[in-house]
Amino acid sequence: MPRAKRSSPDRQEVDALVREYHTTREIGLRDQLISQHLYLVQTVARKFAGMGESYEDLLQEGAMGLINAVDLYDPDRGVQFSTYATHLVEGQIRHYLRDKGKLIKQPAWVQELTTKIMKATEALTQELDREPTLAETAERVGTTPENIRRMLEAKERSKVASLDSAGGDDDDAAPAIDPEKLRTQGAADTELPIEDRIFLRESVSRLKALEQKVVYHFYYLDLNQTEIARKLGISVNYASYLLRGALAKLRKSFEAQQADAEAAGEPAASVPTTYSLSSRPAPADPATKLAPESYFLERLGQEMERARRYPQQFSVLLLEADAELNDDELFALARLLRTNVRSIDLVARLPGAQFGLLLPHTGREATVLADRLVRTASNRLKRGEGPCTVSLGLSVFPTDGRSVEGLLSAAQESLGEARRQGGDRYLRLHATPKS
Repeated sequence: MPRAKRSSPDRQEVDALVREYHTTREIGLRDQLISQHLYLVQTVARKFAGMGESYEDLLQEGAMGLINAVDLYDPDRGVQFSTYATHLVEGQIRHYLRDKGKLIKQPAWVQELTTKIMKATEALTQELDREPTLAETAERVGTTPENIRRMLEAKERSKVASLDSAGGDDDDAAPAIDPEKLRTQGAADTELPIEDRIFLRESVSRLKALEQKVVYHFYYLDLNQTEIARKLGISVNYASYLLRGALAKLRKSFEAQQADAEAAGEPAASVPTTYSLSSRPAPADPATKLAPESYFLERLGQEMERARRYPQQFSVLLLEADAELNDDELFALARLLRTNVRSIDLVARLPGAQFGLLLPHTGREATVLADRLVRTASNRLKRGEGPCTVSLGLSVFPTDGRSVEGLLSAAQESLGEARRQGGDRYLRLHATPKS
């Protein structure tokens, strides 16, 4: 069924909401503007899929750019809000990719192997209830443990080229992976089945001549878009346009083949994953299905870097039940936390029965959420025959801490004091920022 075209919010209505929000600073108006324009975040995030980051992470980064747009937009400038917001969303994602140090371009077979490794690791983690060993992952993917190790190491040290200059010198950055080392140590056994390779060759032959040349130079000769443009005597933007169009056509061909095979009850071809959405959700805590402490600390570090760069505020909340909970009660509390935060907020399970919440672009307003969580837990959750109460401590960057350790320490102190005062409350102790 064709997807219905999304209608954009009325410009005058948006401008009126922005003016009212800038006058009143009412959180409800801010949330309404953000909700109306989340489709912009999804559109922009899809442009950057296949660059080594999960679609979920790109959406989260883009949402932060949208929040900036709502806060900074001036309707008197004559620029349409959607145009302004798209620019800030795209800029936020570009900066995120730079900070994460990811590759922009990899050989197709490297991207395919990376995607297989990530999917296999995720599946094995769920099956084994622990992170798989290199040997287990290699067996599932069909390659060697050495290849797995090399790919994971390269993923950590790879650097992203500049995304701002379409075809500038930054586009010449070389991949951090040494393809020859992987090719000579078993990468051949990760190739597509022969039937799929034949179909791919036929699909490529149906592309326009110039599209075929661009695909050949990009994937087979491993040239970047600047080099392709020079060789073919075209602009870099046109080379990029041709490449995107060719990939879209190839994907449609494979999806059509897959649908036909499924309709006939035959095994479907492997749709190339070179530019697919590389979903990489945080590994879930078994009891609560929330992100674990390691992922929480990773995202906290990223938010710290971003807040220092712009600068901007964000908050950390640490929450704990006032009495010991069983698994069902823990799960109920986790579900309550998830349903009471924004889509860009992160809720994680920390050691013991403690939960951590990361609230981007949130300063003193974090107390509103803290108060709601405490009241909602007491009203909706049960422990035995009585209510389930919680204590909560919060800290705000940079007022309460200028480092990950400082923020967590400040929030932990506030949580401890809330519990000492009898629980069923939240606290934020105003202290000298911890370094």
